[in-house]
Amino acid sequence: MRKIATNRCTLLGVLASLVLLLPLSLAQPAENVQTSRTEAVSLVVPTEQESFTFLVFGDRTSLKAIGAKKSMAVLKAAVAEANRFSPDFVMNVGDMVQGYNTTEEWIPQMEEYKAAMDELHCPWLPTAGNHDVYGQLDGETGKRSYNNKAYERNFGPLWYAFEYKNNWFIVLFTDEGDPKTGEKTYQKPEGQMMSEAQFQWLKSTLDKAANADGIYVFQHHPRWQYGSDHLEFDNTEYGYNWGQVHEILVKAGNVKVVFGGHIHRITEEEHDGIQYITLATTGGSLSEYNPTVGRLQEFHHVTIRKNAAPVISLFPVPTEDDDSANGVGALPQPITEQPQTVPSRETNIPVLAP
Repeated sequence: MRKIATNRCTLLGVLASLVLLLPLSLAQPAENVQTSRTEAVSLVVPTEQESFTFLVFGDRTSLKAIGAKKSMAVLKAAVAEANRFSPDFVMNVGDMVQGYNTTEEWIPQMEEYKAAMDELHCPWLPTAGNHDVYGQLDGETGKRSYNNKAYERNFGPLWYAFEYKNNWFIVLFTDEGDPKTGEKTYQKPEGQMMSEAQFQWLKSTLDKAANADGIYVFQHHPRWQYGSDHLEFDNTEYGYNWGQVHEILVKAGNVKVVFGGHIHRITEEEHDGIQYITLATTGGSLSEYNPTVGRLQEFHHVTIRKNAAPVISLFPVPTEDDDSANGVGALPQPITEQPQTVPSRETNIPVLAP
């Protein structure tokens, strides 16, 4: 079991991680190097044509400590920084809006988030978190309303999958709720069950992706975690039937990474050959935490190359001022100028919905 060494995640350190060594299997001798010089040094150049990159954004809530204005500023800074990487697409792990409100109050929050994300020069694809679907609590009845329908009308399916360059990406929904009562909660084991409908869809999707180079899974709640620091599949706590889900992911044989959020803290662990990663936040609150132990405003950068393990780095989001209330100090601003115009990348990503 390994943890990301966040105490090394200074801006200088993470930028240095951009210098990646190409595996020899992805390179060729220097026949395609052209020069008029006669030196006998053999150069190695990349020839892989199917590589691509994507980013993963973390939670943008809750806003009690950071405040809505600062939260949106961090998100916009992340979008601007993301455009500098020119990824093929951007994923997230949910909690895009504050939620826990009426649909009428939910709509402008959704519109604000989408407007910020639409400044990306590439497609972005969402994951539903509890803040995105939990509605207002009725003080008299004690019952909560939910924004599932509004979510699907505006963000997309609660679970779906797509294929890109012979890799599959699966987005799961971890807030289906108690199958008996319909109550949505992440604080009770029975509220963290994956429904039979979603489970069967997942099995069918994994079958379709059997020949993929890799499969990458995204969900909001890190249901594989028991307690805070390790995996435990005993079906008694958070992640009630995750053992069953994990079993079919392992059986698939080509699931590389499962990404989650919710806990506002970076963790990394491995189980049965699958890498499990939680992100910190991309605009979410961090006031009660220390950035040196995995809590900072950041996003993950993933490089995929054929016949090679995915290369995953994390990058702090540059902020304009020292915001001690957020637990994140000022970071140096990029020293290169932003281009005046960047052409939009039209990436056709067909989505397989339930």
